[in-house]
Amino acid sequence: MSQNRLGFAATLGVAACLSSSLVSGAAQAQQFQLHAEGAVAVGLDQPQSDRFTPGAYLALRPGLALGRVLSLQWSYAALMVPAGEGFDEAGAAHFLTTGLRVRPFGAMMDEERQLGGLFADVNAGYVRTGPLDRAGFDLGLGYGFQPADWLSVGPVVRYLQILQPDRIADQTPGDAQFLTIGLDFGFGAAPKDEPVAMEPVAAEPLRCPDAVICPEQGILSYCAEGDKDTDRDGTCDSVDLCKTEIGPPATLGCPIDPCSGKPLVVLVQFPYDSSAMPPEKQQEPQTMDPVLDSIAKAISLDPSCRVCIMGHASDEGADDYNLTLSRERSEAVSRYLVRQGLPRDRMPTTGMGTRCPLEPATSLMLNRRVEFIRLMEGESCPTTCTD
Repeated sequence: MSQNRLGFAATLGVAACLSSSLVSGAAQAQQFQLHAEGAVAVGLDQPQSDRFTPGAYLALRPGLALGRVLSLQWSYAALMVPAGEGFDEAGAAHFLTTGLRVRPFGAMMDEERQLGGLFADVNAGYVRTGPLDRAGFDLGLGYGFQPADWLSVGPVVRYLQILQPDRIADQTPGDAQFLTIGLDFGFGAAPKDEPVAMEPVAAEPLRCPDAVICPEQGILSYCAEGDKDTDRDGTCDSVDLCKTEIGPPATLGCPIDPCSGKPLVVLVQFPYDSSAMPPEKQQEPQTMDPVLDSIAKAISLDPSCRVCIMGHASDEGADDYNLTLSRERSEAVSRYLVRQGLPRDRMPTTGMGTRCPLEPATSLMLNRRVEFIRLMEGESCPTTCTD
């Protein structure tokens, strides 16, 4: 068998092995994606650069995301180049290939933005040119801008090489090489965690006797001697924003229902100078999970309910920095609720920085918080502090 035939067989073998070895991984509940590519193609070597003028390259690439970085894809592509001056026959090639797409920075991007960003791919397999069966491969490099969770679009540059089989009459020896420059359109949805069951926080209040120092319950322990707990929910009156209604300390004693129309304060325990959600401890749910899960359930039960998630920061540091930090905190809570199955468009976010401290204003923990404000139809997030 000649070297050209060995190369042809090896290329097809690599494509087949790649496909079969990754199918099992792709079947594990990974996300389907589709990329469509349109480009201008030019020949890089002779005789193609002489025989053909610039033409078109079109490709469809269905695939499966195997994670945030790696995707398996299959491709059908067509290359069509008109005949050049002095030649009568146009050129055409059809590609059936298997390959991998790599997004090197995918692990650092949000879970909802997994179609876009920098990518590189390699594809190899069968090529049909006229009456000839050949092998070929291509290498692509591009960047996708993602205007929506389900769509990305951006430039892509691709190198194509069609391997020349054994010498054939009337065929010039040497591989055919083309460069394409065009746009890649990505369709699909980002891989997301499966929604977890959302159970409401227990209705049984945390009892705290009046006129004594309350034990630590949840994340608050601001009770002082002489303070009262009017509704006996474990949040003493000095910090209870709903003194006649039962609610957990994490919401300052208010019922967990952001759709009621009353602003709901939630003390997500953001660390200093951070928008990270509270870390998991020994495989137990995060500290805020039960409260945020109940909020997600309340929103899901009312299809008409839209809420603005407003982030806040304590007054340490520069105002501009704290404004950005408060926005990041609201986005962190929004991402958590999206993972519970809520649509992002029902939960716009904003940041208020340090402009709206709670009383007592000196409590740094109280000011590292988010608030949920129900929005009526056509309303946007508030730009001023809520009562």
